[in-house]
Parts: sequence; structure tokens; C-alpha cells
Amino acid sequence: MGEVVQRVPYAGGGEDVYGNETASYGLPVVLDGAYGFDPGSSSEPRLAGQERVIVEPTLYGPFDMPFLPRDRVIVRDQTYEVEGEVRRWRHMRTNHEAGAVVSLRRVDG
Repeated sequence: MGEVVQRVPYAGGGEDVYGNETASYGLPVVLDGAYGFDPGSSSEPRLAGQERVIVEPTLYGPFDMPFLPRDRVIVRDQTYEVEGEVRRWRHMRTNHEAGAVVSLRRVDG
């Protein structure tokens, strides 16, 4: 039994009334499958005037996990951004689709 994981698909960008880029997202979709969650690391960059925490966990799952860059993931009641591409593992001799991994990120503050 794995983690309960929801995908919040990136739906595109636009502009607000001030010309700033905005992002929009679709509705969360609960994913079936065996997902594993590594809470990863966190850091507190020491920049003048900023107090923030960066959390960088990893999500492990089936070969066909549907995440795309800029999607969001909800796991353990926290929302994370997908960082980069899903990395898929295929056995080099048998071509068996062993699984996949995706890096996540959340910045608080």
C-alpha cells in the first residue's frame, strides 16, 4: 500500500491586469498505483531580507506516472511543484518498465 497522490495538472499561463504572468491549474485527480514518497531535504537559504524554507522531496511510482513539468502534486496534505521531467527506468536487458521517479519542490516564505 502506497501513498495517496493527487495530480494537479498545469493548464496554461496568462497575464493579470498588471501584465504579470499567472499560472492556472486543473482540478486535482487522485492517482491509482503504488507510489512511494521520500520527504527529502529542506534548506533555509541565507539571503538578506528573506526567510524561506525550500523542501525537495522525491516521488517514486509506476513507469507511466503522468506528471509533466509545472504540474503540482498533493501528497501527505502538502502541495509541491514538479521539478523537471519524470525519469523512467527500463531494464536494459528485458526492457521491463521497472518504475519512475520525479523530483518535487515547495518553497515556503
